Amino acid sequence: MVVVAVDADRARADAHAAWDELLDTLVDFKVPVDRTETPRATADRLVRDAVTEDAGAVTAARLLGRAEERARYARDPLTGEELHPALRSVRGALAARANRRTRFLAAVLPPSVLLRWKTAIADTSSGVVATTGRIRYRLLRWSPRRLLAGRPAR
Repeated sequence: MVVVAVDADRARADAHAAWDELLDTLVDFKVPVDRTETPRATADRLVRDAVTEDAGAVTAARLLGRAEERARYARDPLTGEELHPALRSVRGALAARANRRTRFLAAVLPPSVLLRWKTAIADTSSGVVATTGRIRYRLLRWSPRRLLAGRPAR
């Protein structure tokens, strides 16, 4: 029997939160994100394509990838590592590489937030349409003509 300690759960949650924030940062700084890649492949691609000049950001990106990979697939997640400074390091390297407009938009109106808003609006809209359709169907089924159909003609 395997007992998962509270520290392991906390480390797993921290790794997932840091990874989600890294993916949002990549969207904000217009770095392509492939949701089908493993964390290690994403970190390697990030190192290869986006943060090659900054050695600290290279180490930080690999740490974030390793932490998420261990949180997803390993029995024991990576513990004792500071993920927030690593995330700041990668964000700083991406900001240094980006143009002024991209940095401004990432700070003021991040595209990752806009994407979540668009998704929420689309989900809400489709829910309203589905609910309206169900109500219309029920109202059409309850037609007064059905009640009159059984009455004899005069």
